Amino acid sequence: MKPFGELATIDAPVSRAFWQAVRDVTPFAAGREGMERPLWRISTAPEPRRRARCDDRRAGGAQVLYDWAGGLLWLTLAASDDAGAARIGPAVAATGGHATLIRAPASMRAAIGVFAPQEAGLAALTKRVKESFDPKGVLNPGRMWAGV
Repeated sequence: MKPFGELATIDAPVSRAFWQAVRDVTPFAAGREGMERPLWRISTAPEPRRRARCDDRRAGGAQVLYDWAGGLLWLTLAASDDAGAARIGPAVAATGGHATLIRAPASMRAAIGVFAPQEAGLAALTKRVKESFDPKGVLNPGRMWAGV
């Protein structure tokens, strides 16, 4: 591990604070805009070259944090009516990944689904699995996808 720097052990309170900051994506919550900018969690196959392509798009107001060797991206965009879903959906679908809208103002969250729409075959499978666990449809109906 020497090429990556000095190793250190941290105590439990510092560790808890660190992991809470990771969970809350603190670098994107601390700015003036805070909750006004939509925050997406994008999972896809790791690809080291992806960072250069994403950094090229930063001029459009996007900010990106990378994790899992590029397989997990935390992305904020400038505020818009659809929280950037029209741009993110096709880009993520092309990589075989998925995106989840984690944080956005209530008006944006009401305008779009938290999860990207599923293709027809996967949507039918999702519905059948949900129905097998919840045949009466009482557990969070429509919470993830409309009609499920």
